[in-house]
Amino acid sequence: MPIKISDRSPAADRDRRERLGISVDDLAIRAGITAQELTTYEQAKSEADANPATAMKVVDALDAFETEQGEQ
Repeated sequence: MPIKISDRSPAADRDRRERLGISVDDLAIRAGITAQELTTYEQAKSEADANPATAMKVVDALDAFETEQGEQ
């Protein structure tokens, strides 16, 4: 289930990834970024400190993983 944009932050996206049981490497591959880019994004203090292109890739990949898990 996609989350509301108001609930978004790099830390919230990291928590969501962990809750879904997705590794850094798996999410990075799905998002089309490096594991280092994902780690840097997740460690950003706020959405304003994060790369917006990376943020969108991460959210899209998380949404896709969550949809797939819901279909199982």
